[in-house]
Amino acid sequence: MVAGESARWAHARDQRDKLEAYTEVLRRLHAGGCQEAHAAGFSDQLWLHFDRMPARYALDVNVERGEDVLMHKRLLKLAEDPANQPVFDIRPVQVSPNVNGNLNESVDSDSAMADDVQSSLNQSGKVGNHGRLNLQANRQNVEDGDNAVQLDAQVWRPMHAITFSALDRRKLLSKVTALLAGIEVDIHEAHAFSTEDGFFLAFFIVHGWHSEVYIYHLWRLYLAIELQVLV
Repeated sequence: MVAGESARWAHARDQRDKLEAYTEVLRRLHAGGCQEAHAAGFSDQLWLHFDRMPARYALDVNVERGEDVLMHKRLLKLAEDPANQPVFDIRPVQVSPNVNGNLNESVDSDSAMADDVQSSLNQSGKVGNHGRLNLQANRQNVEDGDNAVQLDAQVWRPMHAITFSALDRRKLLSKVTALLAGIEVDIHEAHAFSTEDGFFLAFFIVHGWHSEVYIYHLWRLYLAIELQVLV
């Protein structure tokens, strides 16, 4: 009886966390004028997305940037079709050291989500799968009044956010992690989730790609995933 009560309490807590995150994301999408959020049945679809994810997702996701939740939802939907797999998203982000030597992130102007790099992962951009990678330009500057100020390379660290989705399988996370190591990037953050219906979603923030070889490394990652992860 005690074990049963504990399980019911844990389930109720998890559902509460999911509901709170769902409600806040939905509110912000409506307030931000997201057209998709006003479509018929959208709220039900959004709840199904949260409900299929483990409770940890509701705690890790940045509810202030609901567009990224939509991206996660789209990636998982694409992954349902075997012809689309693997599905992944890559975009550049900027991370700067603060006075304590830790990392603070400043995301380019088109980004949809920014988390504290030390506590959660952040990701966004365009989906790339099966022969097409839509790359997002990254402007390494900040606005200072009316002037755009170029950022010193010694102050800002170029990093990339990667989101990956596929049919869940044994040791998939270790395979993807090995692929990233194989293209000589350092993983600063990694979060992985298995959905209740058998799919996999992972977020990474990595360092090691330089702007002049950015596209080259993207293609290496794409080919590595195609040739190895699905074997």
